[in-house]
Amino acid sequence: MYERQKKLIVEFGLKMLRSNHVSGSSGNISVKIDENLLAITPSGIAYDKLNFDQVPVIDLNGKIIEGNLKPSIEYQLHTQIYRNFSDVNAVIHTHSIYATVLSVLRIPLPAITETVLMFSKQIPVSEYANAGTNELARNVVHCMKDSRAVLIANHGLVCAAKSLDEAFNMCEAVERSAQVYVSAMSTNMPIYVIDEKCAEEAMTFLKKNYGQATDFISF
Repeated sequence: MYERQKKLIVEFGLKMLRSNHVSGSSGNISVKIDENLLAITPSGIAYDKLNFDQVPVIDLNGKIIEGNLKPSIEYQLHTQIYRNFSDVNAVIHTHSIYATVLSVLRIPLPAITETVLMFSKQIPVSEYANAGTNELARNVVHCMKDSRAVLIANHGLVCAAKSLDEAFNMCEAVERSAQVYVSAMSTNMPIYVIDEKCAEEAMTFLKKNYGQATDFISF
């Protein structure tokens, strides 16, 4: 069952790997099946070795509903996001290099370009907690109230969206902006952030006008 969602996990795992957002089996991906079920990457299986029939299906309590492999150790991160944000249907967690650099420095990604403003006034950094813990999940959810993209302290990036396409595009955009920001900081020159008034205007404009209108949710 749930073959379509499992194949999406495999597809986007390979996209994440080939785009250098992860290596080996690091990071994780999930997609909602319905209000109580999600497909999620299994723990410790390399993306280029993963078959769709290895993808576990769990409920929002973390119970395995289908599959023989245990889910990602970050399953609590995914389930807590879905429990708290009804508009989210897909979650991608990466270890993208420049986003992770900012997470190690504990520096939020500010509005250095309008790309950042497509998601938030800034991309925040969650408080530190160990990987795989309920505390890490709670810390991310707290930050996600203001931004659907969050830098996880000393860990990486997580993006939540209506579809895996949208979540992946967010990861790409945040990582590129993080690269620009880290590169700018390395020059020791002044960095000019878009001021609050212009940021508000840009966010309003982009939310209203960017992209194509759609009447359906793409899972």
